[in-house]
Parts: sequence; C-alpha cells; structure tokens
Amino acid sequence: MMTFFLIVLCILAVLIVWFFIERCILLTRKKEIFLRAWPKELNGMRILQISDLHHRTFGRDNIRISRRVQRIQPDIIVITGDLISRDMRDFTAVGRFCRNLAAIAPVYFVPGNHELDLPSKVRETYYKTLRGANGIILDNRSCSIKSGGGSVSLVGTTLDISIYHDGDHKYRNLNPYSKEELIKQIGVHDGCTILLAHNPLIAEAYADWGADLVLCGHVHGGVMHLPFIGGVLSPERRFFPRYSKGLYRIGDTCMYVSGGLGKIRLFNPSEINLITLRNQE
Repeated sequence: MMTFFLIVLCILAVLIVWFFIERCILLTRKKEIFLRAWPKELNGMRILQISDLHHRTFGRDNIRISRRVQRIQPDIIVITGDLISRDMRDFTAVGRFCRNLAAIAPVYFVPGNHELDLPSKVRETYYKTLRGANGIILDNRSCSIKSGGGSVSLVGTTLDISIYHDGDHKYRNLNPYSKEELIKQIGVHDGCTILLAHNPLIAEAYADWGADLVLCGHVHGGVMHLPFIGGVLSPERRFFPRYSKGLYRIGDTCMYVSGGLGKIRLFNPSEINLITLRNQE
C-alpha cells in the first residue's frame, strides 16, 4: 500500500512540475487548408489566429506573441474572441498589444462570451480601445480581402450570449442556434466566405449557413487534451466536447478551432495558429 501511495505522489509531483513548465510554452501550430471555392489568385494566403488570451500574459504587452507574429509576417491577423476576461476593466495593455499586431498586418476581431459579459459601458470602452489601436471589429459585419484579382468575404458574427449561459450564468438550458439566426445577423454571402465565430459548438449552423471556412476558439483545447480522445472539458462544463481544437469538416465546411492561450490547461500548451489557404483542385 505504501508503494502505491508513493507512486501516486510521484505522478502528482511530475504533473505539477509539467503544469508549470507547460505554462511557459508558446506554440505556433501550422495548418494548410484546401478549399474548393478558394480563389487561385489568393493561393498561399496566410492567416494568423489568436484566441482566448484572457488573463494570460506572454511578456510585457505580450511581446513574445507580437515578436513571433513579426517573424511570421502573415497577410492578416484574426482574433476570435476572449482577448480579455469579464472581470477586467483596464484595457491599456490590450490596446498596446493590438497596436503592435496592427503594425504587422490588418487585425480583425470578433467578441467571445467574456466580451459579451462586460457591462455595456465597459464593453464600449474596450471596443474604443481596440479601434484606437487600429483593430477592426467585425461585429456582425463583413469585409472583402482582395489580392491579385481574387477576393473572399471575411465575416464576423457576434453570437447571442444565450448559447453560452442563461441569465443566472448556468449551463443547463442553453439556446440552440440555426442558419436562420445567422442570416438575421450577418445576411447571406456569395463566393468564398471565411466566418469568424467564437464558439465552435454550433458548427452545424455555420455549415448550413454556407461558410467555406470557420475560425473559432472558446473551448481552450478542452482544458486537458488527451491522445486519441481529445479535449476533456468545455467551458459549459460538458465532458469530451465534440470540437475542442484542430481541423474539422462538416459537409463542405472546414472549421479550424484554436486551442487558445489562456486558462488552466494540461497536455495542451498555449498556441497561436498559422493557417495557409489553397485551392482544392
């Protein structure tokens, strides 16, 4: 019995040590994605995705991240929500971080549930900070990305808070989301479309809407990410979420889920994501 407890204590000690080592790791996950509708003129376009930073910092003003992005030199940068946490009120450092990124490439932002949980006046201050740092907020808005005669639509959706939690901040009776609700928010788009949407757990609605590529975050890689199993827990306190991180295909729609940067995590290092897009001939 004593031997058993010693083994358990050793395993726990190793896990604790690894937990603190892992907090220092910042990965750049690279993925090449092929889309049937992708314009050949835009082959090789690179999108740098950042998601779910929350309270984490990687050096002053997140200099480790911005230096990494500077070396990569992406074509555009997208932030797929929860750049902050709902209890934050000082956005000075976030503004400096965004400004540093915007000096490298255009920065597009959609809100996550933590932004939506901010009091309305605080959220407006936060958005003003991002805009003042040259960030582009796609709050149920779209824009065109053009180069060499080719163009795609980049659309950002602000999802309703009811898909994240109810009025008491509980997770039992979450609202579903449908294609029709997305159409009400962001309309219908022709041609190749990239959709920025914080929550991947309503992937079927994005596919029904007709997105060619969806970029999400929210699930933090499932907190702990296990080989052959995937993420263990979602923010909604659901075990083994269907979509935790990586590339998924739902019909003709590709969805890439960033494991994100913040929150508690194990076997799931913080990551930014470099996505290269090509035409699938």
